Amino acid sequence: MQLPKYKKKKRIKLKVCQEPGCGKEFWGHPIAKYCELHRDIKNRQKQKKEFQCVETKNMLFRHAYTDVQDITFKCCLDGCDNDFTIKVFPKQFLYPRFCMDHRNDFKRQNFLRLQRRKDKD
Repeated sequence: MQLPKYKKKKRIKLKVCQEPGCGKEFWGHPIAKYCELHRDIKNRQKQKKEFQCVETKNMLFRHAYTDVQDITFKCCLDGCDNDFTIKVFPKQFLYPRFCMDHRNDFKRQNFLRLQRRKDKD
């Protein structure tokens, strides 16, 4: 049996700490991100989540219905005239603002981009 002649070499590089505001240089493995101090998660800054208003993608529909009903709404996207039906539940006031064709961000942005292109032509 032949043994491999491959010898694993230590790959240590001079890196810069990825913690915002640190910028300290350290010697570490190529996938290392933080210096000695910031390797411990207690010493890193907490990432704050960006708060997004609920009404940007949804609408508040205040009602006094006591049973489930199907109600038709018009899509709130500029240039879209689609009607869509939503089941309205009692004591629930938050519902989607856009039709099924424009529910996600990409589809909305793509629709608006195509509308602008049509307007130019």
